[in-house]
Amino acid sequence: MILTSVEEAPLVPVSHDPQLKKRVLLGKGAIPHIKAVSYIEMNPGDTASSHRHEDDYEFFFGLGGRIDLVVEGRDVPLVEGACLLVEPGEVHSIKGAARGSRMLYFQTA
Repeated sequence: MILTSVEEAPLVPVSHDPQLKKRVLLGKGAIPHIKAVSYIEMNPGDTASSHRHEDDYEFFFGLGGRIDLVVEGRDVPLVEGACLLVEPGEVHSIKGAARGSRMLYFQTA
């Protein structure tokens, strides 16, 4: 059993945009085929540059607020209760967020 919390999770930079931070709830090796399960809070002005992952899936689940993503040129709002799966090779970015926006994030290994 592994029990963790947002308050105890280490705050680490996002690899492609180190000004963004995430709280890694479960790191690589905790769940087979999952690199990380993270909790991310975003504020107005926070963005993530366009990038792709050749082999990884990314799963985003909106916990509150609104995070505006772009996937393959399509605007995708992530709001509370919405989930988004970005597949390997898809170019994606975050172009903005509302104050207090939060999401749960999974990345495959």
